[in-house]
Amino acid sequence: MGQLVANCRQIARDAGTPTLLFPALSSGLMVGLLIIVVELSLASLIFSGQLSAFATSAAGLTLFGTFVMCVVLSIGSSYSNSVCLPEDAPAAIMATISANVAAALCTANADPHVAFVTIGAAMTLSTLATAALFALLARYRLGNMVRYMPFPVVGGFLAGVGWMLVDGGFSIMNGMPLSFATLPALATLEQVARWAPGLLLALVLLWAMERWRNAFTLPLVLAGALGCFAVFLGVSQTSLAEAEQTGLLLGGMPMGSMLWPVFTLADASLIRWDALYSVLPQLLTIPLVSAISFFLIASGLEAAARVDINLKQDLYANAFANLLGGLGGAQAGYTALSFSIFGPATGSNSRLVGLTAGLLAAMATFFGASVLGYFPKFILGGMVLFIGLATMKSWVLESRSRVTPIEYCVLLAILGAIVWLGFLNGVGLGLTLATIVFVIKYSRIPVVRQDTNATSRASTRRRSVPDQHILREQAHTVRLLRVSGYLFFGSASSLGSTVAQHLEPGSTTRPAFLIIDFTDVDGFDSSAVNSFIRMVQRCTAADCQPVFAAAPAELEEQFRRAAPIEARSVRFLPDLDRALEHCEDALLAREQCRLDALNKDGGHGGLFDLAVDDTLRHLEEEERFEALVERLEPQLVHKTLKAGDALVRQGELLDGAYLLVSGQAEELRHGPEAEPKRLRSLVPGSVAGRIATPQELAAPGDIVARTDCRFAFLSMQSLRELETTDAQAALAFHRLYSGRLEARLGDLAQRRAEAETGNKAETDDPA
Repeated sequence: MGQLVANCRQIARDAGTPTLLFPALSSGLMVGLLIIVVELSLASLIFSGQLSAFATSAAGLTLFGTFVMCVVLSIGSSYSNSVCLPEDAPAAIMATISANVAAALCTANADPHVAFVTIGAAMTLSTLATAALFALLARYRLGNMVRYMPFPVVGGFLAGVGWMLVDGGFSIMNGMPLSFATLPALATLEQVARWAPGLLLALVLLWAMERWRNAFTLPLVLAGALGCFAVFLGVSQTSLAEAEQTGLLLGGMPMGSMLWPVFTLADASLIRWDALYSVLPQLLTIPLVSAISFFLIASGLEAAARVDINLKQDLYANAFANLLGGLGGAQAGYTALSFSIFGPATGSNSRLVGLTAGLLAAMATFFGASVLGYFPKFILGGMVLFIGLATMKSWVLESRSRVTPIEYCVLLAILGAIVWLGFLNGVGLGLTLATIVFVIKYSRIPVVRQDTNATSRASTRRRSVPDQHILREQAHTVRLLRVSGYLFFGSASSLGSTVAQHLEPGSTTRPAFLIIDFTDVDGFDSSAVNSFIRMVQRCTAADCQPVFAAAPAELEEQFRRAAPIEARSVRFLPDLDRALEHCEDALLAREQCRLDALNKDGGHGGLFDLAVDDTLRHLEEEERFEALVERLEPQLVHKTLKAGDALVRQGELLDGAYLLVSGQAEELRHGPEAEPKRLRSLVPGSVAGRIATPQELAAPGDIVARTDCRFAFLSMQSLRELETTDAQAALAFHRLYSGRLEARLGDLAQRRAEAETGNKAETDDPA
């Protein structure tokens, strides 16, 4: 409400400022005159052929809509020069609906007024539906969803609208549509004399508007056309009455009549609801096309006027304008790009431009209707023809360089379907083709972000030196596929093909374990589940263990419900780290069995010989750690934990360092996921906590014992005292801490490098 008051104050201020008032009035008068001509053309477009006798009466509907829409947008729009009027795209669709209704109702003995009233009801319903859609888009901030409409589909729709306008222009001038069936009749000398001047006017307008991008080009060309028509009447000595009788003028306008209201309450009983029901699908396309057109115009207006438009505010304003216009019988409308930039182009930047245009339309609606009957039909038809040709030129010819060849074929296919099959069928074909193109393109996007083995990726669980050697030797048997995006039948099939290649008997990358990491997956459909079932069947046949890491709970549920037998072969684990740990444990167990069979004295004997240097170095580190713990004994506080007990909770403030003396533990971070994420595993010799940071430090995760553990705690206060009383012991502790920190930073750097490699979708196959 505050914005409306501010806009009204702006109008009052501009009206009291002569330097703003007079340019706005002159621009508004010119815009108003042009809009009146356009709306007369649209009324003739909708009510042509069998209903052409009602075109003059229908002009009251379009002019009344112009009046209320211009006034509402002048006051309520976020853009001060907004001009709103009943538009050509909805009118073109209404013309098709009108022809269908007329064909059904205008039989030999039927009253044509019934068809006229029924079409008026259709216009009202479509406009009110448009108002409701605009309000919903504003209420739920859904405007950007319409902007996601594929460009070829939008281009095909609007090119089809352009063709319908071209067809309507010929109907205005000749009373018959443009088609192969009517070409012989249109080629006769009498009919050529009717449509040739309108076609010439449309071509001149196209050339002139391209040659001189000036606000005065259109009115000057129209004035020249009126002058030429006047000269023709004078030379041929044809009176206005004779011109009206021969069909050269719009005619049929009673002297001094008021064009609105057009219908009375008694006319409501004449509405044929069965006829309306038959054209309901076509009526419902009008709100959709209006919304698409509005957002295209809003984007163009922002670029042309270099302003930011408040879409929510303008959607509400357009919704209210359509509500009032619909109640008055007008067809759907929205902000008009060409007329909204007319004011700034002529040096006027005021809400008075649209307000003046609306008041001029009101005068024509309520007081000056008689003069409208003297408009030449070729000017009205030529204007519609010009708008149609300009639309087709923009979306068929000029859009060629903005789309790919496939997308351009989609655009032409939609246009052809609208021409040959009708607008509704064209819309359906367009959405179908756009869906097919989208599916094909999206399925070509690599769903596998990373295809590698476990050579460069291990779990965070700490392993003994012999186990580390075993895992390095067997890491190539673990295949890791990290997938991302939305999984549907196209992308899931691509993933299945990748798995099938690895599982081929002669493949050098044939794995014993297959990990599918779903961490970056956005969603899936049922067809993807079927693809995974087939993938598991292939793995089972190839003696490969499938492991699904971080799979969505819905996917696991659907998988188990759809294929309970195959689900027994799959391990579902909460994250990639636990999936890697599971495969490592399985590899170690398998290797232990093999070594037990070869060496009765111990499974790791042979491998221990190969890893003797690393083992000795590891033992030396353990001895140094144990010696350090013994040396720090007076300053340490010991704590014993049972398996599952927590030493530290996530977020708890740390005031020292914890040394793991015996047992195994892990550090877990809790997040939005159901399962906590394991940050690292702790083994004897591991250190966690804070020793020197001046600011408070919270624990990044829970430290939980996996087995019975014994920790030694060195507080920061004790460490400072130790630095004074036993500098050598303090130095040894700092060396231990920095060494552990350096190793951990190295692990983090390696994981970050692996993540970057995954983002580039590189493949790391073993040599």
